Amino acid sequence: MRRSLLCAMLALPLLTACGSKTDTRLKALEDRLAKVEAAAETGKAVSLKPGAAGYGILQSDMGRIAVAIAKVETYAGGTRVTLDFGNPTAARLSGMKAKIEWGAVDGKGMPVVNANQSTSFTAPEPLPAGSWKQYVIDLPGVQPTQLGFVRVSGFESGNVDLLSS
Repeated sequence: MRRSLLCAMLALPLLTACGSKTDTRLKALEDRLAKVEAAAETGKAVSLKPGAAGYGILQSDMGRIAVAIAKVETYAGGTRVTLDFGNPTAARLSGMKAKIEWGAVDGKGMPVVNANQSTSFTAPEPLPAGSWKQYVIDLPGVQPTQLGFVRVSGFESGNVDLLSS
């Protein structure tokens, strides 16, 4: 019995050392996987701030689509936002869909948690090839002065019509 106990006591540090190496490797793999997942999500959503210059790029199955806020105005107890969608491809996109989220931001410019609203958007007209097109979206429940961000995600290009000459 003493001999078994002695062997177990001597083996315990070795087993613990193996476990810590395994834990370290597992943690490293989890970190790498998180980075890969984050990179895969890059471009799947665009967050835009009213008054900010420039545009964001959405990755789609058809390539890249540019999105920018063109105008923000008061409308029927809420806000009307005009978004510019830019299509650099040679295909006309009809029936585009996206999820539009909006809300306020805190003092640091971060979205206020649990205060966001969202709606589904389907483009009423096709997005022509190689051009910009404006789409109007009404955002109820938030005044333009309270609107801190608009987020476009879940973009689907819809039907793809190639131009013929």
